[in-house]
Amino acid sequence: MLRSRSSRTAAFSLSPLLAGAALMVLAVAAAPGSARAERDIPDGATVLSLSETATTVVAADRARATLAAEERGPDAVKVQGEINRKIEAALKVAREVSAVKVETGGYGVYPVDLEEGKARAWNGRQSIELDSGDMVALADLAGRLQAMGLVLQDLNTYVSDDRARAESDRLTLDAIRQIRARADLIGREIGTRTVKIRSIAPGSGPGNPQPIPFKVQRMEAMSASADMAAPSIEPGERTLRLTVQAELLLEP
Repeated sequence: MLRSRSSRTAAFSLSPLLAGAALMVLAVAAAPGSARAERDIPDGATVLSLSETATTVVAADRARATLAAEERGPDAVKVQGEINRKIEAALKVAREVSAVKVETGGYGVYPVDLEEGKARAWNGRQSIELDSGDMVALADLAGRLQAMGLVLQDLNTYVSDDRARAESDRLTLDAIRQIRARADLIGREIGTRTVKIRSIAPGSGPGNPQPIPFKVQRMEAMSASADMAAPSIEPGERTLRLTVQAELLLEP
């Protein structure tokens, strides 16, 4: 009595829709004890392992920015005092924009231009992080903070967790449909039909793809300008991928 077991491993290229797949089918002659070891596999059935990846392209729906107050001077106390003043003023302005989340980042002061173990100058820096789904409001706020003397150090857009989770549901169904279609194709070729899916393992969802940063040149703080233009934000698109693995039972 011959019992076959088929398996397939898939290798996907970074195409915009689906990745390609490689299939390996292995037929094994059943020994008398194999029926007892695999009682859930009927005689003459084939077990097929498949993996399919579904992809989609979505627009980034959130943006984040990092701005910093930077100071340099011979007196560490005065350097810190000026940083504190700038950050306090920036937070007051930022808190008035309800559409933008704001939080403070790292704060550090360190000596430079050491001479005989003594610092001739001190550098200090504290950052502010802005995050929002309203990119117009975030860009406007960032421009206002720049005009107050803060330096824009990073600006990027990304796909929110809510959108990624919503897309993961659709991608899971797409991948399952691809698995069924592939199993039917293989079944027709080897003279079997898909009876059931024995097991299925949805992979990790698209999660939160890495943000795409805008290149922002690091610069010394400029003099404040009330009419300074706000930075521009173009959200762009991101590709999300989700892989599902399944084991199917095929019978003649």
